[in-house]
This record gives sequence, structure tokens and C-alpha cells, in this order.
Amino acid sequence: MNADSSSPRGLALVLIVAGALLMVIATVALLVTHEPLMRFVVAAGGAVQIPGWLLHLRPRPRLSGGLEIGPDNGDADNWMGERFIWEAGDRDEHGRAGR
Repeated sequence: MNADSSSPRGLALVLIVAGALLMVIATVALLVTHEPLMRFVVAAGGAVQIPGWLLHLRPRPRLSGGLEIGPDNGDADNWMGERFIWEAGDRDEHGRAGR
């Protein structure tokens, strides 16, 4: 689940509900008619749900995290009791590039 949304929304919701509805209708039709083709329709309803759940569970990029510069975005270190903000071109005590 996403941190900002615990329930599916938008296209993800449409795919999940459509797949579930297709599965229920096909299951009832299978029980009533005993038509073997309905088994494939039930499986197709499950296949429609899969992209919906994957769409809902995908990680979403955070735009604001990449735009901030300063001590709160992970570019700061505590060094000898003082805050040190890494900048481009900085090197550590071994001559390696900073972050």
C-alpha cells in the first residue's frame, strides 16, 4: 500500500472492480449453465485485476525531495559537533569525493 493512499483510486480502481465484477458474473454463469468456456472468463477477470493492483502498489516519485538542498535532505553530516553540508566537489579525509 502507498503511504498517501490506502485504497485504490482512478484507473487502478476501475481495473480492480471491473475484474472482480467479471469474475463474479462468470462464476454465477458457470454454476448455472455448466459452460466450460466460463472458466476462461473467470480467469480473464482475474487477469484484469492484476494490472490494477500493480498500478496501485507502484512506488510514486516524490518531486519535493529532489528539489530541496540543505541539511534535511541527507546531504548533511555531523562532524566534530558541527553540521557539515556536502557540496559538489567536496572530498573526505581520504580524498574520495563526497556524496
